[in-house]
Amino acid sequence: MTAIAESKKSLIDDFKELKIKQWVAIVAAFGISLVLVCTGLFIQMCLGFFLVAVLLYMLPHILGVTSPRIKAVIGVLFIVVILLVAAFAYSGSAVDKESSLSNNKYLTDASFNHDTYVLTVNSNETLDIKYTFSPITGITFGYPSMYDKSDVTEIEPEYKDKQYSAKLNLEKGKYYLIEVVVNSKTDDKPTEYWQVFFNNGISASDVNALSLNGSWLSILEIGIIFFIMLIFSELMRRSARKKRDQMIAEGRLYPEGYDKCKKCGTMVLPGEITCRKCGEPIDVPEDLKVLHKKDFFECSECGTEVPLDAKFCPKCGAVFDEDTETVITHADGTVDSSTETFECSECGKAVPANAVRCPYCGAEFDEDEEVQEKK
Repeated sequence: MTAIAESKKSLIDDFKELKIKQWVAIVAAFGISLVLVCTGLFIQMCLGFFLVAVLLYMLPHILGVTSPRIKAVIGVLFIVVILLVAAFAYSGSAVDKESSLSNNKYLTDASFNHDTYVLTVNSNETLDIKYTFSPITGITFGYPSMYDKSDVTEIEPEYKDKQYSAKLNLEKGKYYLIEVVVNSKTDDKPTEYWQVFFNNGISASDVNALSLNGSWLSILEIGIIFFIMLIFSELMRRSARKKRDQMIAEGRLYPEGYDKCKKCGTMVLPGEITCRKCGEPIDVPEDLKVLHKKDFFECSECGTEVPLDAKFCPKCGAVFDEDTETVITHADGTVDSSTETFECSECGKAVPANAVRCPYCGAEFDEDEEVQEKK
């Protein structure tokens, strides 16, 4: 029933039902995720793309955005926006950039002037220095992150007066990663390095293409994680809803709208006629009373269903005495009523004189037993 009602709702209806706090959660999740991605901060995080996807999904979810259609719109819109940002917002990012030198043991100065690379070293020993350059093939949200590994050129530098220098033959119209690694023969691992990102006349449109090429994989990873969470969550939700519908059909749960105490919100199970937490009488429509699993009687004053052992009505306060006619409704819908009672031979409780079975323990009475007990 619930699934059918939800299927008839439109996407616009879903958005209209959102509360202010849920709109705030959607905007906040969208904005924070965009900042993390567009500034490149997520690249510096461990599994940054995963964190962005979780943030984008979970923040609205925590504040009550449960509609899978709304979440799907959020995910698709986010992917479209960051694709546009990646393609067009970084046309000025392909600029010359040099890494800084600090606390270097051998390399004391480095300079790059168009195509000439000069290193100044503070050492009399022979160093193993490698000069390499390769075209950059991808810029991930402003950060050059991909280069052509099949097109790496290595240059042997010349040494003179504690300086290593090399002239690089760089092709016009390309963006280059130029790197120098300094190794000492007395050390086992690379000691120092220096990088330059050099724009050798690349156009703005080429930068847009490089940005899109470098960013699509990160965007794809974010999208995959987001929609995996969405699909998995919806499958679990549908499974739980199917199980609930089955329990409602079997009489083990009340339908939504009658499944919680109106006063305190505690879950109400079939057969309960008063709230187990606050004692509030449970108002159940006539067509749902067949779900009861326990016998009860109705208050003669207000008609509220009352437990068999009640001394007064929990709703109107009416006091019950032994002379009052007792009307007991059994779980199968049959009714026993009498002002007289006799004691059940099985459980010892008083039951209406005309009862054919005990409403407490279920023992069935024959006619001779009823007469004998009354005497």
